[in-house]
Amino acid sequence: MRDFLPAVKHPSDGQLLFARKARGLAHLRRWNGACDVSVAQHCVMACDNVSRRAAPYALIHDIEEDETGDLLTPVKQKMRELGIWHRFEVEIVLPIRKFYTELAGLNWPWPADVVAEVADIDQRLQVTEYRDAVDRDLVCGFVPRSVAPLPDYLLPWSPQKAERIFMDRAQRLFPAWEG
Repeated sequence: MRDFLPAVKHPSDGQLLFARKARGLAHLRRWNGACDVSVAQHCVMACDNVSRRAAPYALIHDIEEDETGDLLTPVKQKMRELGIWHRFEVEIVLPIRKFYTELAGLNWPWPADVVAEVADIDQRLQVTEYRDAVDRDLVCGFVPRSVAPLPDYLLPWSPQKAERIFMDRAQRLFPAWEG
């Protein structure tokens, strides 16, 4: 269990914590650095390509990655094979997601249909990023799934733009912020 999650003593603390997350995610490149798309941009794009109900969840679906890094799919798969992914997820990933989900005023655990919708767009974004923005000389072992990428070409945003748009979506969508 994570016992080092920040304390929230005032409602504005939540917005400050999300602002810190937005900045960290905006400066963290996807694909363990082999892609110019930031995690914040990826989350915004996920948010913008799902239903209104799933949108706030999609925005925070990788909220822990400024602390854990963006682990490549082959690394996650190896962690599963070694039997360590479950413990990592239960003791690190899920407590962070739960904290920020509740801070946003969303339901925990996430509704099953929302989980499925977010997983679907996450896969579509993964193959889109691979098609448009991944340096394939730096990525080994990735086999694109047989899902359709997004139709438009993906251009990476600056960290400043990714941070600003992430916070805009949070303001508009989080129930705790009356979005």
